[in-house]
Amino acid sequence: MKLLLRKPLAIALALGLTLSVFAPAVAQEEENFFGNQSFEERWERTDRPVHENQVDRTWMWGPGPMTGTILEEYADSPDGVRQVQYFDKSRMEINDPTADPGDLWQVTNGLLVVEMVEGAIQTGDDEFDWSPDPANIPIAGDVDVIPGVTYAKINELDLRHVGGREEGTLINEAVREDDIVTDTQYDEYGVTAMYHVEGDGVDNTVASPFWGFMNEQGLVYQDGDYVTDDLFLNPFYATGLPITEAYWSTVLVDDFPTDVLWQCFERRCLTYTPDNPDGWQVESGNVGMHYYLWRYGDHGHTTTDIQLGLVAIGDEGQQGYEFGMNDSLVYVDAQMHQQVTPENNVRVALQTLFSYQHPELYNVFEGAPIFVHTVGVSDGVASIWLVGDPGIVGAGDDPRFVEQIFSTAAQFDEVDDVEIYLNGEEFDPGQQ
Repeated sequence: MKLLLRKPLAIALALGLTLSVFAPAVAQEEENFFGNQSFEERWERTDRPVHENQVDRTWMWGPGPMTGTILEEYADSPDGVRQVQYFDKSRMEINDPTADPGDLWQVTNGLLVVEMVEGAIQTGDDEFDWSPDPANIPIAGDVDVIPGVTYAKINELDLRHVGGREEGTLINEAVREDDIVTDTQYDEYGVTAMYHVEGDGVDNTVASPFWGFMNEQGLVYQDGDYVTDDLFLNPFYATGLPITEAYWSTVLVDDFPTDVLWQCFERRCLTYTPDNPDGWQVESGNVGMHYYLWRYGDHGHTTTDIQLGLVAIGDEGQQGYEFGMNDSLVYVDAQMHQQVTPENNVRVALQTLFSYQHPELYNVFEGAPIFVHTVGVSDGVASIWLVGDPGIVGAGDDPRFVEQIFSTAAQFDEVDDVEIYLNGEEFDPGQQ
């Protein structure tokens, strides 16, 4: 049996019954909440302890998402787009929604540094848009101060193709304007080349402060509890492989000249500032912020208001329209990045719904590893293909699952009917 839902008059009337509430589990930057559970879990491991003042150390992602869910062109993902979300320090992305959520690499960090250095936006596994210039943005220090080491300068000086230093070598080379010079004043810091990486076009040696940081243990949030463990389950997960050697530079930090050691990797640029307090000497540069500025400009994406269908259990229609086991469907106001096509509008709205957390209303999808695989809209019918675990735990969740999806998708003018498929099969509530 195909589950085909048609937009009734009650839906249109209920759109006026809304709660204007943003209520994620942890307050994030500018009220952007996590695009999915997997993104939140990656952030929580290192940055929840910092956010909750359990430890005093640098951020690996940032205080929270810098943007909402964004769909970016990627030829090898379903429908030619992939779900991404930007943070100050990086971009999280899911190329394959069918990948195992328990696999560390289900969520990857974009190769943002490589793209900004080369002036190439990756639009598929082997496809690139070479139209932009390398990013003329400082990798460290004040972002609006162009003199200094920029991603474009790394390209100009061809620093990606300098051979790796021998392990144990004292690092006292500095980038000064258009040259690399040796300056023994940096010897006092005792920084050495520590871990050599070679292969697949890489021949660089990770500097000692960075290698120590990449293998550091500390307080992390894991399986719902704070424990002491490796900050990174794989040393290169967050950073990628090194693409430059480490160099010293004098950069402006809050308009103050500061000695900083820096080294760029595929996904991050790390900095070491000896004068900083413990926990903040090694930091991850604001690569996510830099990349978003480079790719989208000062204005970024246009946001649009949407409504998400949540559930007041046993409410008997007092707050919204009644359905199922005496529940009420209640709309809450939210925002998302406006999409060009109705298919992508439905996709982003649903992925926003799946990650939404509310202090009073019920969301059957909360915490469930479920993703929108593809969406098609034709002749008023939205065909929605989902993958993962729907989060259904009881008989009452069957109608909640259906109503929440339908009410969220049917708010768009192009959608009158909804077909739901789960893991390749037509969704049958009676079998869940």
